[in-house]
Amino acid sequence: MRGPSPISAVIFAVFGAVLLVSALVLAILGSFGFIAVASVGMFFVAAALIAQATPSAATRAPALLALSAIALIVFGLTASPFFYLGWGLLAGAAILALLNGRRAGTER
Repeated sequence: MRGPSPISAVIFAVFGAVLLVSALVLAILGSFGFIAVASVGMFFVAAALIAQATPSAATRAPALLALSAIALIVFGLTASPFFYLGWGLLAGAAILALLNGRRAGTER
């Protein structure tokens, strides 16, 4: 049996669920804004799944940063400043993952 969920997974899941419910309300009201709200909510649910699946905080941070970067890159396809911010964040996540891997290799 698994232990309790990390607090980050719970917060991401609750926030994602709230956004998905608000997207449903916006869709019922006839607003096309529900598409944007639903997509952000799905990224928060994905972040909750990553936070639940990764065993340590050292691997959780690069994974969540990479997910955020991919979200910004996809969103940045329509708003170009976010596109470049997403690529920078993805590079930062890769560097952080490499540094964590190197540090874990020297601790053994």
